Amino acid sequence: MNYRLATLLAHESIATAGTKTLDITLKDLISRINVQVKATNNGSAPTAHPAAIISKIEIVDGSDVLFGLSGKELLACQYYGTRRTPLVINNYLDDVMNVVNYEIYFGRYLYDPILALDPTKFTNPQVKITHNLANGGSSPDAATLEVTADIFDQKEASPAGFLMAKENVSYTLVASGNEYIDLPTDYTLRKLIIMSHADDKQPWEQYNEVKLSEDNDKRVPIDDKTSDLLKYFGAQWPPLREYIEGAALTTTRDFYVMSTYEIQVVAMAMGFAAGYLSSDYCYGGNIDIRGSVAANFKALVQGYAPFGALCLPFGDQMNHEDWYSVADIGSLRLTLKAGSSPGSSSTCEVITEQLRTYA
Repeated sequence: MNYRLATLLAHESIATAGTKTLDITLKDLISRINVQVKATNNGSAPTAHPAAIISKIEIVDGSDVLFGLSGKELLACQYYGTRRTPLVINNYLDDVMNVVNYEIYFGRYLYDPILALDPTKFTNPQVKITHNLANGGSSPDAATLEVTADIFDQKEASPAGFLMAKENVSYTLVASGNEYIDLPTDYTLRKLIIMSHADDKQPWEQYNEVKLSEDNDKRVPIDDKTSDLLKYFGAQWPPLREYIEGAALTTTRDFYVMSTYEIQVVAMAMGFAAGYLSSDYCYGGNIDIRGSVAANFKALVQGYAPFGALCLPFGDQMNHEDWYSVADIGSLRLTLKAGSSPGSSSTCEVITEQLRTYA
């Protein structure tokens, strides 16, 4: 076969919070690494989105970080890279599993022959996964972790490099305050993702203005309000379409989704238990769904901006020669102005996706 699915870690219990470290002993080219978490809910009161069970996924070679994102950041990056809603079984019912598939793409698409991770170029590559099952779902009391890799088997390829995604900065938002961030100029930029997630808040309420400038404003590629950028760039991706299941009450109970902007919800009771279901107009990824009587439900949710993430793509995303070459730029600065009333103690993250070459 041209390709093969290799197992790096078979399903293993992660009942105790910690960090799982795996040596990458493969010699074959890796197109994608998949991390799957299955968590069994212990109750029907949602605590957070299941993606929060993974707080960090890193791929390292000693002190060299080849990839580094949180679970939520990875799902946002995954959506903006594949143009598809990540596979998440978002279930909050008691004694039922929620499942999250995290996918790390090293190329523009699966089995990209031009961009892939070549483990032989590094000394001791490892995957590090930090987890805590209590952080997502409905208070899970059991969970498993599996890690696989989609690799080139009998297919010959000579990739020039791989896509390297990292969280570069995370800082606490201050109302109406400016944050000045010096972006890396060591490798060509494919995407810049700005992300801030707070309950009941839209992205533009968190970071309200975005400015990208070269060499002390000699050139300013972007200078606009977040609300407008969400419309300009958001139209390049299809809406997120998510399915959730849960136990609605007749009073407030929040359920969690990826979408944080222009959210639409359609819900129906399971077993014809409720005369009607309703949802308030919520942002920030938390939705209050309630019934005329307490009832289990299914809901379809549509929206944009996963976990408050705005993506700024540079050039034709399928043409690596068209991306943002920053080698000749002395200073590349991102200025973010916070909204007048961001969520309490909330943070903002800046993520870069770069083309890291082997030469």
